[in-house]
Amino acid sequence: MVPSTVRSGLKTRLATISGLKTYDYIPDSVNVPGAVVGQLDLDFDAALNRGLDRASCTILLIVGRMSESAGQTKLDGYLASSGSTSVKAAIEADVTLGGAVQTLRVTNATAGSVQVAATDYLAYRYTVELIG
Repeated sequence: MVPSTVRSGLKTRLATISGLKTYDYIPDSVNVPGAVVGQLDLDFDAALNRGLDRASCTILLIVGRMSESAGQTKLDGYLASSGSTSVKAAIEADVTLGGAVQTLRVTNATAGSVQVAATDYLAYRYTVELIG
């Protein structure tokens, strides 16, 4: 499992969501709505003789605080389990990321906020589990 290839694959899947700016690195500033693919947490040798590795990756989905309800409404569309703006559906449409991993799944999304370049945003942190 090559971390840069996995991050690139996740960015490619997220880019299928119309209007979503995607990053496969942690930027100094973000154009919203934006999705930032974080670094991988990697567990080596989950099976004997280098049979497979397990990893998890956090994706930070960020929207502006246009108004209290507008930002939340935007996040709700990304949080849906299906549909054209669903983060889960976009990522899981190719569970191998073009062969970069054996399989993956989006396991959860945690609501919150984030500050980027001294600006507060609404956000969800998605966890993606990967096996490769």
